[in-house]
Amino acid sequence: MAPKRSKVKPAPLVPDHEVWHQVAASARPLKKNVVPEPLAPLPKVFRPEGPGSAALAKAEARQKAPLSHGRHADRPPPQMDKRLKQRFQRGELPIEARIDLHGLTLANAERALSRLIRDCIAQQKRCLLVITGKGSSGGGELGLHQGRGVLRAWLPDYLKRGPWRDEVLGVTPARPEMGGSGAFYVLLRRQREG
Repeated sequence: MAPKRSKVKPAPLVPDHEVWHQVAASARPLKKNVVPEPLAPLPKVFRPEGPGSAALAKAEARQKAPLSHGRHADRPPPQMDKRLKQRFQRGELPIEARIDLHGLTLANAERALSRLIRDCIAQQKRCLLVITGKGSSGGGELGLHQGRGVLRAWLPDYLKRGPWRDEVLGVTPARPEMGGSGAFYVLLRRQREG
């Protein structure tokens, strides 16, 4: 039998407004004419040498290419063999990188996703998990995207038509334990040297 635990009552919580007043009372004004120190320079971007360098240069060039729209944008999807497609759709491929886009604006999500794809291409990683979230069910005042998150609706189309269209082999919703309809598996093409 397990020993009885003593019942210790936790200390009562202090209301937020009291804590705020204590913090506000302890604040002191800044000195005038004090110039803050400049921020440290940003670290240099990782540039692989050897096997990944050609793939990185190619990926960066594709990222700068404009989005394709209209009837010429509908290219046939890249082909993958039947077994690979089954394993990919079932979520049986090992996840080599992941990103969570929750709470990001569309522009910031695009930048973060592009950075991840570029880095994965340079590092020869192929299978990614991109978490977009399911979105709210309200749809806003105008009823746009009813029951469908903005990032969730944007991601598959962006990967099929955007600057990474030639690098992405497939996009499919993730398994329920990996995020379900609020996440996607993304499979990148194998990078050939040369």
